[in-house]
Amino acid sequence: MKYNINTILTGSFFLLVFAGLAVAHYQNQDQDTDSKQDAETESITQPLELPTIMRMLMIDMHTINEGIFTQNFDLIEQGAANINDHPPLSDESRSLVQNTLGERMSQFGAYDKVVHGTADSLRGAAQNQDMNRVMKHYNMIQQGCVSCHAAFQEEIRYERLRRQARNRD
Repeated sequence: MKYNINTILTGSFFLLVFAGLAVAHYQNQDQDTDSKQDAETESITQPLELPTIMRMLMIDMHTINEGIFTQNFDLIEQGAANINDHPPLSDESRSLVQNTLGERMSQFGAYDKVVHGTADSLRGAAQNQDMNRVMKHYNMIQQGCVSCHAAFQEEIRYERLRRQARNRD
């Protein structure tokens, strides 16, 4: 046999631990639903920094992508809803973006509207289990994100890092 007994025992141990954690998670999922919803609502309404929101949106895109590949319309709907309902920008991040982009802020806003409006359409397509519409809207969201990043990401990142360095001094 290619594997020794220690490898098999270690693998089995971690498999059992993982299975136990999964069972515990699903058993506790029904408990404290109201407090979880309150916490989720609070976190959605609490403003966050731009990099944090962007990471959350990236995770939501991964969720949609997984839903597409597994044809899990609930995952697609969840990811689209999260994109559409992400937390607002913090005042500091909003100021950073506005001051950095100046008059080009309207273009940034246009990209944002496309992504949010299309995420809402994607959610509807997922609810109707229409994969062709899901793909159409997913590609539009992805194009909106990439276009906005190509236009502004480097400039905003540079200014954010410049401000952080200035504040350290």
